[in-house]
Amino acid sequence: MLDFPPSTVFNKWVPKKKFYENLSISSRIEKQFVTEIESVYWTHKLSPETLNVSPGTRVTEIEVFEVNLKEQQVSNNLIATIDREIPYHLVFVLRYEGRAQLMISYKEESKSREDKFKVDSYYRTDWTDYDKLTLGIEGLDLDRIYENFISQIAGDALNIEKAEDIRDAVMIAKEIDSLETYIAKLEKKIQKEKQFNLKVKFNQELRKAKEKLKDYLE
Repeated sequence: MLDFPPSTVFNKWVPKKKFYENLSISSRIEKQFVTEIESVYWTHKLSPETLNVSPGTRVTEIEVFEVNLKEQQVSNNLIATIDREIPYHLVFVLRYEGRAQLMISYKEESKSREDKFKVDSYYRTDWTDYDKLTLGIEGLDLDRIYENFISQIAGDALNIEKAEDIRDAVMIAKEIDSLETYIAKLEKKIQKEKQFNLKVKFNQELRKAKEKLKDYLE
């Protein structure tokens, strides 16, 4: 369980029906709420008032939602729906019986009129005992606290040291994932391809992709 200052404790039960009524969700998402989620608690509110820190330029509040699950898994699109619609930055504590994991997205304001926020990437900790969950509040303003939350939860999935900022680290991680997927596809094509000229072409593309990936990883 998270050991945040008592001033941040909110501990409000949020009926699942509130999500159906107040969020723009499809019937499919509504069904997922019913089949995957047992209950939702809004456990903490991190703000300048509750933490005595400066407001951020991008982050005005950070809310912590504890989501009690019916099984030890949850659909990503279900969490993303909640994340996009609620106009604050969120930390999810996913809980199943005595086990739990932390989940967070890189979230920024959307330029689209249709969406309140753009949710770019999700990061999770491993499942652990609920009582052993740890997340440190580090920073003098909410921007830095949020960025440090992402860094702690993402762990090795983000290379903060080689990036200009947290957004840059997220974009680099996405590019690495994309290159690794592309390389795997090319390797399969090369194995199956019988035409010599196409094999040469794919091998050239593979070499370029591997060189680009190497530049990111070094």
